[in-house]
Amino acid sequence: MNILHVFHSSRRATIAVLLVAAVLLSACGGLTGTWPGITVSDGQILISYGQRIAAIDPATGERLWDYPNKDDRDATFSAIPVEVDGVVYVGDYKGRVHAIDDAGQAKWVYEPDIEKLIGPIALEAPDRIIAGIAVSEDRVFVGMGSRNVIALDRETGAPDWEFETGHGVWSTPLYLSANTDGNDGEATLYVASLDHNLYALDPETGNERWSIDLGAAAPGDMLYDSDRNLIYVGTFLSELLAVDPATQSIAARYATEGWLWDKPAMADDVLYFGDLKGFVYAVRITDDGFQQKWKLPVAEQPIRGTPALSNGLVIAGSEDKTVYALNQSNGDLSWKANTSGPALTSVIPVEGDNEAGIVVVGTTENDALVVALSSASGEEDWRYSNED
Repeated sequence: MNILHVFHSSRRATIAVLLVAAVLLSACGGLTGTWPGITVSDGQILISYGQRIAAIDPATGERLWDYPNKDDRDATFSAIPVEVDGVVYVGDYKGRVHAIDDAGQAKWVYEPDIEKLIGPIALEAPDRIIAGIAVSEDRVFVGMGSRNVIALDRETGAPDWEFETGHGVWSTPLYLSANTDGNDGEATLYVASLDHNLYALDPETGNERWSIDLGAAAPGDMLYDSDRNLIYVGTFLSELLAVDPATQSIAARYATEGWLWDKPAMADDVLYFGDLKGFVYAVRITDDGFQQKWKLPVAEQPIRGTPALSNGLVIAGSEDKTVYALNQSNGDLSWKANTSGPALTSVIPVEGDNEAGIVVVGTTENDALVVALSSASGEEDWRYSNED
């Protein structure tokens, strides 16, 4: 088994952070360089983009509800919503956190405390929330775009504690309860930051238990492997890392051609993921570390999101306005589909009425903000428009 090791300098990693920040602010135009946040939960598709959060019927693409009311739209959304027990939690570009019930009404809204100089003039700009939100039994955990993590009371939105990071948190925090499979210890909150660190925090107090230097900024979400008690995370130094919480160390590294923006998908001890150079990878997890199954240049432009695994296919969206479906065994192209706009989000499988089901992906085109495709053939099923 050949484990690939990469040596890096703090200067290179810092430059990577600055470059990727520029990409975020300028890449997609229109809405200050952002793209939709999409998830599938409780039989509906949730999407955040522009000035609304919307719930979509996965069978038809019709809007079921949206939030907030048209007259109350004063913020920008882009973070991935998360639904737990019928409540949707999502942050906005004013540093607020919204708890929304299953009818699209606000349960509570957390307003950050910003010191004012005179009247509406503030001493500091509100922070943007780019990351998704982690939810425990009694708290929600929020990474802030410029730095720090906050914990709020799940029922009221009242602030509980704040943990200081050196740079922004664009990755959804990972909460593991004490009884999570593979996690034999106490409940832990893991936070990956652009400051190169992965932090393990006490979710009750926000106190740091330990941290590890990843060698570069980690912008995307983490994947927890309960069978091996490993956390997989990609970095801006073109590495996929396996972090072992038990030893508080990096257990394995895999070098990629381009930067990694999001977490891999996993099936049958194989990780599947894309990079910002348009490559797609299949990497086995073995007792000796990572082992490459296949690696292929697929897209002409970056692949940012996590691919979907469906019908024996790895389905990934690219900034080149195309979704690619590859055979899981060897990477052969099965089909590709045009999405009209850059396919910037993760591709998400949705169980449908037919046996094959569909996958959905988000773009930055208002008239094709979500595109649904047959996972078996790539044939388009429906498109969702963000227009009123």
